[in-house]
Amino acid sequence: MERRSLLKILTGAVSTALAATVAAPILAVLGHPLRRRAVEAGLLPVADLESLPEGVPTRAAVIAPSLVDAWTRFEKVALGAVWLVRRGGEVRALSTTCPHAGCFVDWEARAGRFACPCHASAFDLDGKTVAGPAPRPMDALEVEVRDGRVLVRFQRFRQARSDKTPV
Repeated sequence: MERRSLLKILTGAVSTALAATVAAPILAVLGHPLRRRAVEAGLLPVADLESLPEGVPTRAAVIAPSLVDAWTRFEKVALGAVWLVRRGGEVRALSTTCPHAGCFVDWEARAGRFACPCHASAFDLDGKTVAGPAPRPMDALEVEVRDGRVLVRFQRFRQARSDKTPV
């Protein structure tokens, strides 16, 4: 092998090694959000069991202690709200979002039902559809009572579908 060819090969190898040494950390930093696995918010505390009146829907905000979006961490993020209905030691959590078009469902105490102001859908205390175009009942959410605290797994679902499909 000629001396000139050997120098070309060594120069190419050293240049490639230097480029890789510089590029690897840059690519690692830029690709970090892509490699990060999505972390579920899990069960979040929304109320004290004792603060919920028996059989009367109570609206509760769902707030995540912190969320990470790419490189930014956000503290105390409002995710949405739920309706909580207590019956003894049991609590049912219903999404405040109408399954028809996504409007916010309100509790009408005089009528004793939930109502969507957008298209006149109505739901009973258990969230079952009693009137209007809603294709399914109000979306029930996973709820757990632990040490006197009500915990809810907040989720959003696709609207205008008869099946309860998470977004």
